[in-house]
Amino acid sequence: MSLPRFHLPANDWREPHLMLTGNEAQHCSRVMRKQPGDTIEIFDGAGRVAVCEITHVSKAEVQAKITTETLTKPFQTAIHLLPALIKAEPFEWLLEKAVELGAASIQPIITERTVIHLDAAQTEKKLAKWRRHMIESAKQCHTPFLPELKVPVSFAASLKLAADFKLIPALSEHSRTLKHAMPSSKPNSIAVLIGPEGDFTAEEEAQAFAASFVPITLGPLVLRAETAAIATLAILGHELR
Repeated sequence: MSLPRFHLPANDWREPHLMLTGNEAQHCSRVMRKQPGDTIEIFDGAGRVAVCEITHVSKAEVQAKITTETLTKPFQTAIHLLPALIKAEPFEWLLEKAVELGAASIQPIITERTVIHLDAAQTEKKLAKWRRHMIESAKQCHTPFLPELKVPVSFAASLKLAADFKLIPALSEHSRTLKHAMPSSKPNSIAVLIGPEGDFTAEEEAQAFAASFVPITLGPLVLRAETAAIATLAILGHELR
């Protein structure tokens, strides 16, 4: 039986004693009703997982002592997902599955056909909510990794992301299967550009091709934006890992 798991960012680790605060402390003490002497797992999202014994519980914090610790190395190829912002529920589902499928980072982008527009205050609130959603997904599936969630940027800015190999699922006559598009040597990093509801405009698609994004096919059927993102991550995981 797996132990209940809680997240503590790497910068907050003070071995051998760890302290949960905020949402994670409340989840541990109030929701899970853990007490001193109970055993839990704490992970940092970067591959480190510690089995810990709780030593102190209060309303604001949970203190625990590490008993054993493991470190999982990151995947050889880092997959960076660049999805266009889409409606709330599908986007949260996309984030959840991207965590499960091992994306290294998620960079939301704003395209010409993006229907979600956020001001600075709304963006800050959304990012906090999305990060909480991703943490819960990582806890549930017991992955040691948590993708980095970045602040949304413009489509033009997303094209400048540095990566060894760049992909864009596209219903284009130039699209190839991933197996035929992949370079002969395994890349260290891959960027995946995903369009919004209604897809990219023809001009945006042309700009992506000019920025070295290779068009690939996910089959003959038209997929929703969130489905295309997850299908691409799953295919890449199968081919690379």
